[in-house]
Amino acid sequence: MLSRRQFLFGGTLIASGSWYAYQRGLRYPRMSFESQALPESHSTPDAEFELDQLIVTPSDEGIKLRAIAPEPALTLNAKRGKISFSVNNLSPDAKLTIKGKGIKLVSEDVSGITHAIEIDNATDQTLILKWHLPDNDGLDFAVIGDTGGGNELAWALKRAQQLKAKFLLHLGDFNYTAGEYEQAIEHFNSAPIPCYITIGNHDFNESGLVYNKFLNKLGPLNNTFTIAGTRFVNFDTAADFFPAHAGLRGKLFEKLISTPLDGEHVYFTHSPLKDPRPNDDHEVGGINEVNWLVNAIKAAGNGPLLTGHVHHSAELNFEGIHQFSIGEGLGHEDLVREKHVAKLMLAQIQKGKPMSYSWQDLNMPWSMHTSPTHASKLKRDGRTRQLDRYTQLINTTQAS
Repeated sequence: MLSRRQFLFGGTLIASGSWYAYQRGLRYPRMSFESQALPESHSTPDAEFELDQLIVTPSDEGIKLRAIAPEPALTLNAKRGKISFSVNNLSPDAKLTIKGKGIKLVSEDVSGITHAIEIDNATDQTLILKWHLPDNDGLDFAVIGDTGGGNELAWALKRAQQLKAKFLLHLGDFNYTAGEYEQAIEHFNSAPIPCYITIGNHDFNESGLVYNKFLNKLGPLNNTFTIAGTRFVNFDTAADFFPAHAGLRGKLFEKLISTPLDGEHVYFTHSPLKDPRPNDDHEVGGINEVNWLVNAIKAAGNGPLLTGHVHHSAELNFEGIHQFSIGEGLGHEDLVREKHVAKLMLAQIQKGKPMSYSWQDLNMPWSMHTSPTHASKLKRDGRTRQLDRYTQLINTTQAS
């Protein structure tokens, strides 16, 4: 039998653990703690990197950074001598400025969305590097989700570039089958335009927790950036939260509410607050989570909410929030209806003017409809004719 002291000590441990879990936040399904914040600095023998809208990605070939916003900044507490590194996911049009004494920018080689930087530093000092994306005529950006990680994702990125978008917001779910996570990361790294990504449920948990791949190579699960006077807010709905206000998402909204912006807001996440399809409930489902998110968005600065998850294009007003569902990245309805119907969104931000949005045809070539997910969905829904055509497409694509 436990002594009174042992009983009290055990009770204290349970209470302390419960309080820790409550404050940090729990995620489910697949019960787990909320993730920790990514580091904001990185040390090398030659410099201390202080990261602003940047992450360090694993590499055996020097320092590789990834931008998680259009206009990142970097503070280098650097020793005298040459320093080299690269920044991926940065627009080819982004302009670099450097503040410091006796600096020689040896090179900034821009190859697609990768900028390779070499600096010759005259003395031990602090250098401040900033990139600016010109927005004099406004900035167009594209939005889509639920692409998987294969040819459909590659096409979505190419289509966004065709529409002259400066960047793409990806609404999650690029990982449906084995190997797609790695495929997607390769597509994102070599994309024609930068892509800022919110995590989907399949990217978070797919036969086990897999979101560390996202954190290590793509970015945080919650972040915000401002460009052309508009604040973009990426928040995580990949798995339910308990309590709704806990974790890094809660801290993000606390900060937003305490730092009001006199400008427009755009929110993007994976799961919708309300499924736009009648009689379906593919939406945020945590305890009190929808109510908390609605109130948090309104308190931080109401604006359109861009979501995926439902593999459908639609818009609706929910509790005073204008919600867009933009989840046709696989182009599955093209196969079902045997014609091109899938959409993505194009939007424009311009200082001093309301944002404008338009639906655009995805126009995915039939040869790009190659995700294994198509076959399983067509078979599940009993669409024999469409499944036969899909099989023919796959055979033809593989033969060529």
